[in-house]
Amino acid sequence: MGAEAESLLVMEPDALTSLDHELIHALGIDLVSIRRIERVPGGLGGGRLLRLAVERTVGAATWRERLVMKTLTPQTGWLGAASGDSRLREAQLWERGLLQSLPAEIATGVKNWALLGDSDHPTAGALLMDDLSSRLLRRPERAPPGRLPLSVIALLDRLATLHARCWQDARLREPALGLMSARDALALDSPENVRARRAAGDTNLYLALAERGWDAFFRLAPTRAAERLHAIVSDPAPIVRAIAALPQTLVHGDVWGPNLGWLPPTYHSPRHRRQLLLLDWALALAGPPTYDPLWLCGGWHALDPRRVLACYRLYLERRLRARGIHLPLGVWLSLVDAGYLRTTLTSGEAFGRAADEAPAGRARSVAEARVRWWAERAALAADRLLATYSSSNVSA
Repeated sequence: MGAEAESLLVMEPDALTSLDHELIHALGIDLVSIRRIERVPGGLGGGRLLRLAVERTVGAATWRERLVMKTLTPQTGWLGAASGDSRLREAQLWERGLLQSLPAEIATGVKNWALLGDSDHPTAGALLMDDLSSRLLRRPERAPPGRLPLSVIALLDRLATLHARCWQDARLREPALGLMSARDALALDSPENVRARRAAGDTNLYLALAERGWDAFFRLAPTRAAERLHAIVSDPAPIVRAIAALPQTLVHGDVWGPNLGWLPPTYHSPRHRRQLLLLDWALALAGPPTYDPLWLCGGWHALDPRRVLACYRLYLERRLRARGIHLPLGVWLSLVDAGYLRTTLTSGEAFGRAADEAPAGRARSVAEARVRWWAERAALAADRLLATYSSSNVSA
């Protein structure tokens, strides 16, 4: 949705596929009302996006809308396959009512959704969204300036509100949602997954970059930490069991610059607060809430994860207390460990690539030190999670 105009491909209506026609009809749009169709390049996962200019007339009134249709098919692209998206979880989250109950401070831009075939095992689906490209971050690849920018603080506040609202929500256990599994969340773009996709002939440009990034990450990581992380990827079952013992909430799973924006406050927004626009729920899962704030650090390397977590914890505990829920210190520390481990196992390639591409001098030294810090922190996290899991049953 944030693609530049010059990268759009204008399409004729007869260029639409039969699936496009079926989905457009299922979304409640009359084909004759579509005045313009543009193909928008998809994100890293290779999804299909169409921008539709629609004109509707009711009586003497005519109004125009700019909409975006996102087509969903089971396990499409490397990201859909790696995350095991066989049930089209982005649409299922609407179909099963999870996203209808989002806090008022969070918006998705979704107007309607559709699933084709058996709703438990759909053959295809779609989301119909307002075109909110003008509301997305202008420089999504760059962290806002400052040690902990006000916009990041506001973002952490909104994430804590989301996580507290869905804390231990029984609906998250419904298999029909098709949420990403704990195992897939850890190994999403692991070196093994990346190499397997490339070996299978996947030509997504990101995969080549990721493979190079992982090579740099493990070359720079301390030996003991690198060995520990390799062992976890080879046999993730013990760590997966440990993480499963922690409190679970609805985790967006992909909180990074291109999926973020801000909308003006609405009538329902408490205290007239801006709404966080949170797009692309394709990697949603039931998991530790710390996955989302630390994922920010995986994309915006200038952020200090310790400051991010300290701020996020303040908001999360406040929201949980309002619901009568106490978050013990030991549980919080285990959630932090889970977040550090997952972020390193999925964003390590980005840290490695940044170090590999940094110019010689201070910039490279800082980037290489960042790799070492994340590798050692993740190895420590794994050791502590396993020790805690084997000695006691973590609960909240």
